[in-house]
Amino acid sequence: MSKKRVVIKTSTHAAVLAMLSFLVMVAACARTPSIYVMNPVPLETVRSGISTVGVSLSPKLPETKVLLPAKGVWGGIKRGIVFGAALPVMLGFASPVPGGTYLGLLVSPFSAVAGGVYGVSAAVPAQEVEQAETMLTIAADNLKQMGLREQFVNRVIDLGNARTPIQFIPYPDASFAPPHHGTTELRDPKSNSINAQLLIRVEVTGLRGIYSINPPMDTFLRIHAQLIRSADRSTLLDEHLICASDEERTFADWADHEGIDLVDEFKSCVPELAEKIIDDFFLVYPVEWNDGQSD
Repeated sequence: MSKKRVVIKTSTHAAVLAMLSFLVMVAACARTPSIYVMNPVPLETVRSGISTVGVSLSPKLPETKVLLPAKGVWGGIKRGIVFGAALPVMLGFASPVPGGTYLGLLVSPFSAVAGGVYGVSAAVPAQEVEQAETMLTIAADNLKQMGLREQFVNRVIDLGNARTPIQFIPYPDASFAPPHHGTTELRDPKSNSINAQLLIRVEVTGLRGIYSINPPMDTFLRIHAQLIRSADRSTLLDEHLICASDEERTFADWADHEGIDLVDEFKSCVPELAEKIIDDFFLVYPVEWNDGQSD
C-alpha cells in the first residue's frame, strides 16, 4: 500500500471548512444510543430472557451516497455561490454574538458572489472527477468480491459466543419485514431453540463531507440492528450504528491507487461494528444517576 498523503492547508477557506466539519461532528455525536439511557431493570429483564440468538444480515443492498466535488468551471461557480451564500448564515447561527444569524443573512449575497469567483479557480477539472469516479467504482467492485458480509456475520457470532453467556448461531432465513406487519413464522426447524433474532441491515455507505468546492470527506457506513423476540416478533432493542474513517481526504485522494485506502477503511468496519453490536446490545448497562435527592 502506498504511503498516505497528508496535505496541510492554512488558507481561510480550509479553516472555515474545519470549523463547519467540527460543528457537524458535534451534532452527529450528540445522539446518544437509546440503550445507554434505558432503565437498567427492563434492559436486564430483556437480556435475562434470552439464551440463543439467531443472527441475520439483510440481503437488501445499501444506498450509496457520495458527495462529489464541483466538476469543471461551471460546477465550481454553482457550488461556490451556494457555499458562499450559506457560509455566513451558518457561522452567524453558531456565533454567540446576538443577531448573528441576521447579520449572516445580510452578508450572504456578497459572500455568494465571492464564492462563485472562488469556485472558478478551486473547481476540479471534469476529467479528473470522472477518472476518480472510475477508480472508486473499481474499489466498490473489489469490496463486493471480498465476502465482507459473511465475515461480518461470522464476527458477530464469534464475539457473541466469546463474550456473553448467550449462544449465537447463523440464521439466514429470518424475516426482515417490520414486526408490526403481523406475526411471521420462522421457517427453520431449529427456530424453537432461538429466543431472539438479531436482524442487521446495512442502510447507507459512501463518502460524506461539507458541501463545498472540493471538500475533505470521510468514508461512512450506517447499519440498523434490531433484537426481535421470536415468540411474538416484538422489538426488544433497536439501534442505528455508524462506522466512519478517522481521516478526511478529498474525492481524488480516496480514489488514488484504485481506492485501496477506501477499501481498507470499509474492511476495518467489519470488526468495529460487530464489536459495537455485541457490546451495546448484550454487555453495556446504563447507570442509574443519583441526583442526591431521596425518595
